[in-house]
Amino acid sequence: MSKTILYAKNSYELIKLLSNNPGTKVVGGCTRIQTLPDKFISVFGIKDLSQIVRHERFIDVGPGATLASLLSIGQTHLPQILCEAVSSIANPQIRNIATIGGNICNMDHRLTLFAPLMALDARLEFKNQTETRNESIKNFKGIPDGFVLTNIRIPIMRPELSIFRRIGSEQKADHQYASVAFLADMEKSTILNVRLAFAGPFTFSSKDFENSLMGKRLPLTQKEVSQIEESLHREFGRAAKDQMISDVLRQQFYNIARYSFEQLT
Repeated sequence: MSKTILYAKNSYELIKLLSNNPGTKVVGGCTRIQTLPDKFISVFGIKDLSQIVRHERFIDVGPGATLASLLSIGQTHLPQILCEAVSSIANPQIRNIATIGGNICNMDHRLTLFAPLMALDARLEFKNQTETRNESIKNFKGIPDGFVLTNIRIPIMRPELSIFRRIGSEQKADHQYASVAFLADMEKSTILNVRLAFAGPFTFSSKDFENSLMGKRLPLTQKEVSQIEESLHREFGRAAKDQMISDVLRQQFYNIARYSFEQLT
């Protein structure tokens, strides 16, 4: 069966095309698409959706920007945890094609960049012909009907402790695969801020859990680490209820989280 490919010169044309062709899928590098839809709109070559603009406190990244182009701005300008996450994906050839939008918009299973972007509290911008919406990636459940993802705003954070881990193989991206991100800032032997994010079969981050750690004195004792772990088990257990997650993946997440907190002892 023949495929119909629609092209746009800029984001305005893309939004108009989508409005005139409701239900049409928007695609990027297509590195994870097994079968292309019969009709789709390509973001390839749309300059304003592929730009990366550095600001003092954040980076604006177009969803069509390739992973290679994101890496090219270097660790000096990219949060370390995001640089590690991007570097862990596939190989240079794939990263030259794969886009950041494609990585975070995979709805079947959250891929590598989702946990670090959650920890960094990235914000997503969506547009249609008349409206612009913004939301935290932590709340992202899918692109609203009739809208296009037009920007990912990533805060530039330099935490004192930054840990990224992948579990399983992204090539399979099944219930055995996930990524974990941990960020911590300290001030005068006190925890100033902690962010812990899990993304895979589902996503997890808990503001209540993170807030409960603020102000704790450092170094943590092993008893305190165990108490923190117990609290995390309760929070994660509630989030994982009725979710497709293996016992092995669950335990690996707990192990990474404990390791992360043990760095504060």
